[in-house]
Amino acid sequence: MGSKCCSDSGQEVAQDSKVTVCVKSALGLPAVDWSPGTDRFLYFGVGVDIGGDELFKSQQKKNVVDPVWNEECELPANMLFKITIFQADEDGKADVIACATLDLVSSAVDSFNGELPLEMDGNPTSNILMLKLKSGDEYPADQGSEFTVSIDNPKKKALGLEVDNSDPAKLFVIGIKKGTAMDLYNAEQIENKVEAGCFIVGVTGADAGSASESQAIEKILKKNPKQVDLVCRRANTFRISVTLPEKGDIGVELPKRPLGNSLLITNVKANGAVDAWNSENQDQKVEPWDRIVAVNGKSDKVAALQKLIKAGKKSASVVLTVVRISPEAASEEAPEVAPEEAPEAAPEVVPEEAAAP
Repeated sequence: MGSKCCSDSGQEVAQDSKVTVCVKSALGLPAVDWSPGTDRFLYFGVGVDIGGDELFKSQQKKNVVDPVWNEECELPANMLFKITIFQADEDGKADVIACATLDLVSSAVDSFNGELPLEMDGNPTSNILMLKLKSGDEYPADQGSEFTVSIDNPKKKALGLEVDNSDPAKLFVIGIKKGTAMDLYNAEQIENKVEAGCFIVGVTGADAGSASESQAIEKILKKNPKQVDLVCRRANTFRISVTLPEKGDIGVELPKRPLGNSLLITNVKANGAVDAWNSENQDQKVEPWDRIVAVNGKSDKVAALQKLIKAGKKSASVVLTVVRISPEAASEEAPEVAPEEAPEAAPEVVPEEAAAP
């Protein structure tokens, strides 16, 4: 069984017990100064403190904004660890851009699947590290993204949903009007809110019928039914950095008349800027029916987004914020382990304008 020690909380922990941590990705890393034309590499290291001996070092991800690693390491279950994210240039000069603390002892955590807050210089940020932790054979299952919302609207007032129906399979929510049935519903919720950026994939109701295609769903919602159940899904969001050709075209096809505050991608053109990104970033590919919701961090109506993309040709690159519908139920499969650089010891955890039905 191994010897035991006591944590600050008094809990006994086997000194030779291990946990396996999979660092999946980082989202929202801070924008930092970077020399134009210079390659940027992002990687993470795991140790007992920043600047100390590293127990694990990940592979470097080249010229990405929200890196995806999916790398595993094994750590002692009785220590406090630092996960540090670095940016480096081709000469190997590295700077710390974010870090997180994994306190396995005082938190008494032996399984986890979710978000770990990132900080910088001891200050919290809005950025997150996605990771999994297991002490046994399997990681905890990923959280499913689908939820059902029941709305009672006895006076048949406007529901207050502003939606984009340009995707034939699902509605994209772009806003909720104040004081409406949906706004009142959201005010009472903590988690399952229907907000801008989520998707509606189905609708049912006693006086609403049933529908699972975007235009049919929208038609029902415009009738302001007395009672309606909305089947909703959350969105996955990530950013990509693409190099533009002289014309400033990112190389995607859009609807003839884009709606609202996002650019719906109906096709990725061969040999374009986004296709080049896809070929180098297989784990973060842009696909048909994804949406561009911001350019260089700026969100706006579709016409303004298109202008921002064209303006990007002056700097030869743009950062696109992309959203896509999350899977109905997340996979429970263990992540792929990177084939290279796997020192067997490392981390843990601490805790926008369209129709308006």
